[in-house]
Amino acid sequence: MGEVETIDIKIPNLGEAESTEIIEVNIKAGDKVNINDPLIVLESEKAAMEVPSDFNGEITEVYVKEGDSVDEGMLFAQIKAEPKEKSKAQPKEIQSSNIEENDVKPPKTLNEIIDISGVNAGPAVRKYARELEIDLTKIKGSGKNQRVTKEDLKNFIHSAKNINNFLTFSEDDFKDQGSYSIEKLTKIRALGAKNLHNSWVSIPHVTHFEDVNLKALNDIRVETKYSLLAYFVYALSQTLKEFPYFNASLISEDEVLLKDYINIGIAVDTEMGLVVPVLKDADKKNVQQISEEINLLAEKARERKLFEKDLAGSTFTISSLGKIGGTGFTPIINPPEVAIVSLSRSKKILQLVDNIPVEIEILPFGLSYDHRVINGADAGRFCHHLKSLIESIS
Repeated sequence: MGEVETIDIKIPNLGEAESTEIIEVNIKAGDKVNINDPLIVLESEKAAMEVPSDFNGEITEVYVKEGDSVDEGMLFAQIKAEPKEKSKAQPKEIQSSNIEENDVKPPKTLNEIIDISGVNAGPAVRKYARELEIDLTKIKGSGKNQRVTKEDLKNFIHSAKNINNFLTFSEDDFKDQGSYSIEKLTKIRALGAKNLHNSWVSIPHVTHFEDVNLKALNDIRVETKYSLLAYFVYALSQTLKEFPYFNASLISEDEVLLKDYINIGIAVDTEMGLVVPVLKDADKKNVQQISEEINLLAEKARERKLFEKDLAGSTFTISSLGKIGGTGFTPIINPPEVAIVSLSRSKKILQLVDNIPVEIEILPFGLSYDHRVINGADAGRFCHHLKSLIESIS
């Protein structure tokens, strides 16, 4: 049997997360933990993520507390791990025993984050700014120590200075009106509010509403058991192939970037707020594959196990209230995308067929689009094509 070993536990790979905070610490010195037990919960601008234990053993030291900001590679705890015969877990990022010592990169130093110009920004933001030829010195950072985040960069691109005021009210406005309490928004909700505001005031939104007859699809679903959402994502991804301007981004006043890949973001309601995991290459998947991936992403979202890579790269978004209700709503575009679809709860109506009233089930959906890129006629054609695909699925 091997000997008990004390092992450092460090913050894992955070992807391109620019601001990460500890919102839960589930351990203390002396606690016994098993493999996959959640040790801490991290929250970035987009999601909350549990950091599980890779070992069985006893926690000997905890170096962090709730509210601490952390970076990849930072030491946050130590564990007296059980011998390898009992604990066979390997660090998740290491898949091969042939990794050389020189292949392991040390945590980023302060000099790698802040350059001589005085702009506080990480490598991912600097690379993004260089690609778009944006001067970072013109952007006011919203992160810790005025750090310029990727969201700051996006907001700079998509928001005009004279319309970027975020309307709020003072506590004094309500003091004489009754009792109240103040609750701090989670980072996800606060950032979402800012991004939705910037999108609404910066992009000329127009919404087209449509109804889909579900008779043919419901007949198929009796056999397949796949969700309505899975079929909708399938039909949507095929429609985007036919209408590339809906799978694009506006990169200047007279240029549109047309994407050859189709990644569908699916908004999921969680306790922490709305998160949007991304189904990659949706147009290359069949309904079964889409259904399985949707279920996996939704489960990871609810269990706070989404990584930054699960939330990045969407080219089009779906916002669904089908399980909650409503007859229709206007979704707000998620920049740099140029369109978004809303799904409401299906309903049964009476329709005249040969002068005979027949009950049918319909699915209401809405398409919000950026009128700078998409005109009303093209939006109508897009919705008609999507509707026809769903109604003719066999």
